[in-house]
Amino acid sequence: MNKTYDIDTLLDEVVTLPSLPGTVAHIMRLVNDPQCALSAVAQAISSDPPLAMKTLRLVNAAYYGLRQQVGTIEHAVVLLGIKVIKNLAFTATVFDIMKGSVEGFFIHSAFSGAAMRVLVESGHPNPQVQSGEEAFVCGLLHDIGKVILDEFLPEECAKVARLCQKERMPAHVAEKEIIGVDHAEVGARLAQKWKLPDGISDGIACHHDLRRSNVRMYQQVGAMIGIADYLCITAGLAVDENAVAVVDDEVWQLANVTSHEIPGLFDKFLASMPTVRELMTLAV
Repeated sequence: MNKTYDIDTLLDEVVTLPSLPGTVAHIMRLVNDPQCALSAVAQAISSDPPLAMKTLRLVNAAYYGLRQQVGTIEHAVVLLGIKVIKNLAFTATVFDIMKGSVEGFFIHSAFSGAAMRVLVESGHPNPQVQSGEEAFVCGLLHDIGKVILDEFLPEECAKVARLCQKERMPAHVAEKEIIGVDHAEVGARLAQKWKLPDGISDGIACHHDLRRSNVRMYQQVGAMIGIADYLCITAGLAVDENAVAVVDDEVWQLANVTSHEIPGLFDKFLASMPTVRELMTLAV
């Protein structure tokens, strides 16, 4: 019989959440300082050559739509601003954590970020994810708990996969049954450790169960993640080939997305695919 855990016991006894690299943590502190200078952020990124190289590759991706080639971090910061550059550095870090995971998970996570970006840029911002970049990071991170669980509990995760296939059960339900904790809880704790906004950590926590947050604004982030998942699954970009695209009415209402908007959102999501694939190629 499996041993099951609550989230605190799991993190105390089994799982060690990854820390943000020192450079990225420093960049986040700089960006959160209202007196922060552009040059300070550029200098922080430039001091880490691998991060600087990856950031330049990402900046020059078609995803960012710049009409000129960017050759220096200083130029990138001036063109895109410090918040976008911070999110680029953060995205590079998350991609690094994911690169050992199965390809389907990496693809689903990147396209979930793209779907979140489409939602925000189509008139559905939230105070916690106001920009397309913040939305992309939120979507990218929402399932990262699966990577962490698989690293520390591979046998249990294999049982989860078998149960999902046998019973046509959603992964988070099977995780609760086998492990006692699901990937959303683990991902939320990672977001807290990395000092992301409460709305993002709560949104990750409740993207399968809105009751996990008592704050409506944070529930809305969870609802947006649920719709991003729906767009990915409908486009054949789910981690699990047996996944079914089902979204409760409450989720659509919370995210303020109406039925007549769905075809347009889906078209924009499909149109983003080539640039997202390029972003993924440049990020690894």
